[in-house]
Amino acid sequence: MRIAICDDEPGYRRILHEMILRDSIRCDYDAEVTEYESGKALLEAIGKGVSADVFFLDIQMEHGDDGIRTGRELRRQGERGLIVYVTGFIDYVQTGYEVKAFRYLLKSQIEDKLPVVLADIRQELSGERYYFQAGGGTVYVDKRRILYLESRVRILQLVTTEGEYRFYDSLDHAQKKLGEQFLRCHRSFLVNTRRIHRYAGGWIELEEGSRIPVSRSYGKAVKQRLMLEMR
Repeated sequence: MRIAICDDEPGYRRILHEMILRDSIRCDYDAEVTEYESGKALLEAIGKGVSADVFFLDIQMEHGDDGIRTGRELRRQGERGLIVYVTGFIDYVQTGYEVKAFRYLLKSQIEDKLPVVLADIRQELSGERYYFQAGGGTVYVDKRRILYLESRVRILQLVTTEGEYRFYDSLDHAQKKLGEQFLRCHRSFLVNTRRIHRYAGGWIELEEGSRIPVSRSYGKAVKQRLMLEMR
């Protein structure tokens, strides 16, 4: 989980950073945390291709730089990450409706409330992301970026637009977690229907060029499903 902390107070950024890392160890998930001293610094990083799953934004910062404007600009630039507004003043709570803020945190309640907010974040992200255990931790992948999964005995190979992963799991279990967006076309393959370019001659061709075999036992179901997708 990629997390961006934007706050003009170095001491508070460090506290929040350390608390998130401790929570990730306690709850066994990966957390990649990056700190930014201002909204300007964060937006410059976004402009260079950096992204995040979660943004912790201080509402009130020095020099007229505030989290509300930063949140608006993040949304304008197409960032879909969850926004958590952090403030030292209760008067600012509920000011982020324009950017669909996920949660609000009072700095005075951070120790009690942050673990709850992080648990809610993981729950929210699990709906749009596929997660699995690999490399001693939990890996989150955006479902929209998945092309297909291939089963090789007890190991799954997950192929995305950004790279590949290998981990222990069954294709049946992966299919249940991924949902109806993913189609079983072979005992060893599961494809993302939103990435299919065409189906012909017993093969599914994906948008980026991969060709996935369709077995006889799955052929009829695949054809029916793709006809429904085209309606």
